Amino acid sequence: MNEQGITMRTVIFSVLALLLIIPRITSAFGYADANGNGTSIPGYNAVTMALGGVRAIGFGDALSVLTNPADIYRIPGTTFTMSIGPGVISESFEDSTGNHKYNWISLSNLSAAMKFQVSSRLALGAGIARISDFSFEGKYYERDDISHDIIEDFELVSSGGLYESAAGFSWHPDSWINIGLSAGLRFGEASYDSTYTDRVHHENDTTVSIGWNESEFCWHAGIMIPLSMTSIGISWASATDHYDARIAAGALLYAGDSKQGALGVEAEIVDPGGANILEGKFIGQLSPSSSLTFRGALSFIDGNAEIESQGLGLSFGTGIAFGRITLNGAFSWSSITRESYAFSLEDPIDIKVSQSLLSFGLNWNL
Repeated sequence: MNEQGITMRTVIFSVLALLLIIPRITSAFGYADANGNGTSIPGYNAVTMALGGVRAIGFGDALSVLTNPADIYRIPGTTFTMSIGPGVISESFEDSTGNHKYNWISLSNLSAAMKFQVSSRLALGAGIARISDFSFEGKYYERDDISHDIIEDFELVSSGGLYESAAGFSWHPDSWINIGLSAGLRFGEASYDSTYTDRVHHENDTTVSIGWNESEFCWHAGIMIPLSMTSIGISWASATDHYDARIAAGALLYAGDSKQGALGVEAEIVDPGGANILEGKFIGQLSPSSSLTFRGALSFIDGNAEIESQGLGLSFGTGIAFGRITLNGAFSWSSITRESYAFSLEDPIDIKVSQSLLSFGLNWNL
């Protein structure tokens, strides 16, 4: 093995090891998510984040092994990709003591993947990414009905999240279809510290600590139908204890024979047959030259389960190529308003949560 090959493998294995040991310190998308199935990361790297976190359609990124494995065949060759980035989370609501707003800054986006071109009809891929988190820190106060003095404090501090590692293949049996399948491990943990303070009778003060850890088998399946000016994709992700199943379908329409531009639409159902949360995305990509790419997306969410929620998202990013290496950057913002219970509130209130994420990464054509 030559020196260059040894160096390349050393870099890749070092990055993968780093992903497994970096502390899981990120923030959940509000109180309801911290106590539910966590906050889904909208795109596992800078490319998919700029495209609104699309799952069924894409442009051949190696991390498709964790969304639609059929798409890893899209671009021939062997590639490596990685991304990292911070997030800022905000939650606000109004109770009897006034308006409350909580803010966090965190490390949210973390991923790496590699794709191998085995033959003209077969590509293999493997990757790991942080897919959701459960962290939250907030406090609620309750006043006396007569004196209006604060008489009770309720505080929740939680931390943790889920990662997923998987390997799979994309098979191109005919010119009009790609078939993909991947499987791996979804793993993580979360801890919760809940504190109740009775300012009148301190003997009632209580602190409760609970937690969970998960390590479960998961799998993804997908198909891509690459036509001359259109590409259609369908993908499925299995459920585990703290992650909902999801199915997505979408289509891309290319502009011109050179495919320098594309517009697409995708619909995703989270927890099909259960909560049936609908997420819709409109995406676009433009490559004015071989070394420059612009990406963007507009997304919305509509949840009609036990906790009704409506949200809107906007993301954009760019990629700049330097020979075999492309540097990617992305920004994603989303906001959700839901009528929900917070802490011990007897009646639901309007809670608004927003999430702003940055991602920086690279794609390396080996």
